[in-house]
Amino acid sequence: MNNLRGVGMLSRGLFLGFAVALTPMTVAAQSNDITCGAPYAVGSGDTLSRISIRAYGVSAFEVLYEANRATIGDDPNRLVIGQALVIPCRGATEAAVTTTEDVTPQATVSSGPIVLTVNKVSDPRFVINVGIMDPYLELIEIGTEGRVRFVAPAEMNRDPGAQFDLVTSGQVDVTYVPNETLADTHPLLQLPMVPLMGGSAQQTAVSLWNLHDKYLAQTDYFDQAHLLGFIAAPTAHIWRDLNAPVQAGEDILSQNAYAIPYFEGLDTLGPPRVQADNAAKYGDDDGTLTFMMAHGAARGAGIWNSDRGVTEVENGIYTPTFSVIMSNEAWARISPADQEIINQLSGLTLSQKSAAWDDFDNGHRQIMLDTGLVVNYPDGDLLRELEEAAQEGIAAWSQAATALGVPAEQAIASYRANLASLRYLLIFR
Repeated sequence: MNNLRGVGMLSRGLFLGFAVALTPMTVAAQSNDITCGAPYAVGSGDTLSRISIRAYGVSAFEVLYEANRATIGDDPNRLVIGQALVIPCRGATEAAVTTTEDVTPQATVSSGPIVLTVNKVSDPRFVINVGIMDPYLELIEIGTEGRVRFVAPAEMNRDPGAQFDLVTSGQVDVTYVPNETLADTHPLLQLPMVPLMGGSAQQTAVSLWNLHDKYLAQTDYFDQAHLLGFIAAPTAHIWRDLNAPVQAGEDILSQNAYAIPYFEGLDTLGPPRVQADNAAKYGDDDGTLTFMMAHGAARGAGIWNSDRGVTEVENGIYTPTFSVIMSNEAWARISPADQEIINQLSGLTLSQKSAAWDDFDNGHRQIMLDTGLVVNYPDGDLLRELEEAAQEGIAAWSQAATALGVPAEQAIASYRANLASLRYLLIFR
C-alpha cells in the first residue's frame, strides 16, 4: 500500500509522536520481594497469576499451581492470606513460562483459569482502554465465569510498531495493534487509510469487520495470531489557518505537518504540556501549515486555536484502525466452550464498541463549536481530487487482494455498501 498517493506519508508518520517506548517485557529474573526456592507468604489481593508475573515477568499460573497444589487444594483461586507458597526457580520453569522463541500452539487445554497478559499501547486512562478494551475484557471474564482472566504485564510496551511481534513472539498474550504499522505485511487492513474510505469509529470498525468476515477470513492473511476483532478511531479531517483555505491543486494529502498519534496529547503527556509545546512549534506559522486529525486530537494536542478552522470531509482523509489479537498459543489453551463465548463477545460485537470513541470525539467537537470552531466543507474540485486519490488507493488494495484470492471488486462493493448503510453513525456533517 506504499504507492497510495499521499496516504503513504500520512500513514507512515501517523504514530511518530508517541512517547518513548518502554522496554518490551521479557522473561525476567525474580523480583526483589520474591525469592525463588524460598517460601512466599500470600498477601492481600494476591492471585497465582499476579505472583507469577512478579516472580518471572510473565503469567505462569500453571507453574505455581502445580508446585503448590497440595497446599492450595483443588481450587486454585482459594488463596489464604499468610499461606506459604513455594516459588520454583527459573531453571525449573523455563519449559512452562512463555519465552520469546518459537512459540507453537499447544493442543492441551488448562484445567484451571487461563490468565492472560494484555499490553496496552495507550495510557490506561485513554478512551480506547476505558471505553472499549477494558469493558470488552471484563465481559469475557464475566462470560467465561472467571475461567479466562486478564492481567497487565510487568511493563507496558508503548511502541506501536512492536505490538504484533509482542504477541507472535509470546511476550504478551493479547494486545491491540495499530493496523497502519502492518502496512507491509497486512495490506488488506489498510483500506480505511484510503481517502474517503472510513468515517466514524463505529462505522469504520463494523465495516472492516464485515469485510474480514465475508472475504478476508477466507485467506491465511492473519494466521500468525488469532484475530479477535477491530477497533477504529474517528476519521481525520483537515485543519488549516482560516486565512489560507484548503484548495484543490495543492496536493493536500502530502502536507500533513504533524502526523499526530491518536493518543499523545490526550493522555500520555497530558494536554497542557503538549499544547504548550505545539503552541510554540506551530503558533507562528505563515498560514500554510496543514494538519490532519480528528477533533479530539486537534483539541487535546493544542493544534486547534482561534486562527485555525477545520475542513470536514465526510468519510475522512484517513481513518486509523486497530486489530485486537491473541497469541495462537494462548487461544489454544482456552476450552472450545469458552472460545465460543469469546467469539460471541468479539468480532462484530467488539467493533460496535468503537462508538465510545465517537462519543469522545464528538464531545470535543461540540466544545470546540461552542467556543468558536469554524467549520468548512470541501468544494467540488477538492472533493474530486480526493476521489481521484481514493481510486488510486483502491486500485493498490485491489491488487493486493487479488493476489490473495479475494474477489476485489465484490469486496470493495460490499465494504462501501456497509459504510453507506452506517452513514447515520456520522454525528457531524
